[in-house]
Amino acid sequence: MNDSSEGILVIGAGGAGLIAAWRSALNGVPTTVLERNTKPGIKLLISGGGKCNITHAGPMEEVREAFLPREARFLKPSFYRFSNLDVVRLLEDHGVKTYTRPNGRIFPLNGRAGDVVQALVTAMKGAGATLRPGARVESIERGENGLTGVVVEGKFIPSRTVIVATGGISYPRTGTTGDGLTWARALGHTIVPLRPALAPIGIDPPLPGEWRGIALRGGCLSVVVGGKPVARWCDDVLISHEGISGPAALEVSRRAAEALEQDRVSLVFDFLPQREFSVLDRELNERIQEQRGKMISTVLEGWLPNRLVDPLLRAAGVDPRTRGHVMTAADRRTVVRLLKSWVIGRVAGINVERGEVTAGGVKLDEVDPRSMRSRIVKGLYLCGELLDIAGPVGGYNLQAAFSTGFVAGESAAAEHLLAHTPGL
Repeated sequence: MNDSSEGILVIGAGGAGLIAAWRSALNGVPTTVLERNTKPGIKLLISGGGKCNITHAGPMEEVREAFLPREARFLKPSFYRFSNLDVVRLLEDHGVKTYTRPNGRIFPLNGRAGDVVQALVTAMKGAGATLRPGARVESIERGENGLTGVVVEGKFIPSRTVIVATGGISYPRTGTTGDGLTWARALGHTIVPLRPALAPIGIDPPLPGEWRGIALRGGCLSVVVGGKPVARWCDDVLISHEGISGPAALEVSRRAAEALEQDRVSLVFDFLPQREFSVLDRELNERIQEQRGKMISTVLEGWLPNRLVDPLLRAAGVDPRTRGHVMTAADRRTVVRLLKSWVIGRVAGINVERGEVTAGGVKLDEVDPRSMRSRIVKGLYLCGELLDIAGPVGGYNLQAAFSTGFVAGESAAAEHLLAHTPGL
């Protein structure tokens, strides 16, 4: 291993760490990546269902505004230093062609996350960085004047410049077990409480097992506390063995987890958000009049998933076999309320380890957004999911990792070169 006067250490070979090492080495500084797993990019390999949603298309200002305001402000310098176009260009320069879906999500054309990881590793090594897989860091050491090095399996490795890119605590089987957060706290950083983000949501009482796999498409999911909605997202919901998942559930999970710390939380689904209550009531009445001899369960075909029609009607107190010519106005309004505000159930819990990302982490005020340099410890740089940043689903979080990793690598290299250039 190089002496501290010769190089930079990067801890973590995920998206942020690989980009940081690539940029650092490209600037002429010997760089070594320490990765606890035997292979790099483990979490990248499972992202996007194994297809890797690389980033999100569109102007970087729009991408930035998808984050919470304080996160968006922090990300502004890095997003403009290393944009989504820069990410795509780097990958394509290393053999990974990409395509953009209608919803703006960018994926590798061949649908293989492994090729994305390989391209990043190739770029990093091509720039001159070294990867050390199976190197489990135990601690980061500091002295009076800043960092002194790290301890890897009992062996001290000197370095005055360390980039930490170890991620949060979601999917710990991929190696993101919160080590970096522990080190940051030990070095004096404030850790914002960790919460799940983009995670499946448990339901109480549990939904019937026979409902598993049912997709609720084209509707809107609301988080309701004390009778008032505190979050809403319009997209698909999937009923799973845990409760609900799918894009809408993932998007509201962070807000639901926050609310759950203070009060009881319910989830409500609007099957037909494009229609107001009165409009839907009138349209349902017209359907009933046109199909007076048919059962209400048949009339609702296309508005509710087939497997849910009968159980939801019964739960609402309406006999699914009721025919149009005997349907009362009160029953009709009950059906409309069901369509507009089905109470899925109470939130039983949200498992932070099942989240695609972790909300919370190193407090943003303690990191310089223009360099990713710690404001607490000289020589320490922090980037990626380790920071208190969690964007929506769709490639936003990987872009944040790539951009902050780029800035960390570039800034660390610049500081190192300045410190080791004679006469400066």
